Parts: sequence; C-alpha cells; structure tokens
Amino acid sequence: MSRATCLAISLVMSGWLAAADAPLCCRIFSIDATPILGDDAVLCGRVPDADTTEEAASAKRRAKVCALEAQSRGRAFVYTYRELISPDVDLIVQAVFGAHGERLLLKAGRFGRQDVRMTQVCEKLGVRSDGTLDSAGCQETDEYFDPPRLPPW
Repeated sequence: MSRATCLAISLVMSGWLAAADAPLCCRIFSIDATPILGDDAVLCGRVPDADTTEEAASAKRRAKVCALEAQSRGRAFVYTYRELISPDVDLIVQAVFGAHGERLLLKAGRFGRQDVRMTQVCEKLGVRSDGTLDSAGCQETDEYFDPPRLPPW
C-alpha cells in the first residue's frame, strides 16, 4: 500500500473516530440512536485511536466487561470497539441494544482490500463471554438514518 493511500485511510479513520465519541451514539453511521436507547442506556467502550493491536484489544476488553454487565441486567446499551488486525483489518464496530428490543449492528472501516460501511438490523444479537458478537438474521437497513440536513438558506 502506498504512503499516500495509508495517509488517506488514516485521515478518514481519524474523522470517524472523532464522530464515534460524539454524545449521541452512532454518528459515524449518520444515525442518532438516542430514541432507540432511551434515557438510561449504557455506553460500553469508545473507539480508541489505537496505534497497535494490543491497544485496541485492551480497550475492547474493558468495553466487553461493561457490555456483558449491561446485557445481564437487560439494559439498553451500545458496545463499541475497534477491530484492529494489522495490516488487513481496521473496523469500527458498534452494536446497539435498544430499550425496546431493537438490535443494530454497525461496521465501518477496512477489511482486506475492501472498504466496509454497513448498517444492519438483526433478529438476534448478543455479546458472548469472550466479547465477540453472536448475531443471526441480520439485514441491511437504512430506516434509522438521520434525514439529510439542508443549509438554512
């Protein structure tokens, strides 16, 4: 991969990272999940600006503990982590578990030589004890996207 390509990917990812930590969940996917999550949701994890696989794994472990606790209590929560497997995988993953049973799986980044950006509604979605996601019946959707914002003029 050329240096220019690496720089371009880095700039895009840093923009996504900043948006992922916005107070309203899922902004990097153009989704405001606040109505899905309700007032008592738990935010488990954030997207680290990790330079190494070890840093990303450490942040994911901390988020996993939070997600497993929220899941065991039946709370609405967002499980956010960065899957970094150098040099081929750099994905931001957000799993949204809504207050009324909504299940969204969101991924953006790079997997091999492909850019990935997907939003899925899942019939089954959960966090396993090892921190991986257990999903089934996931279908692409755009029903949760924020409408485009037009300039005020």
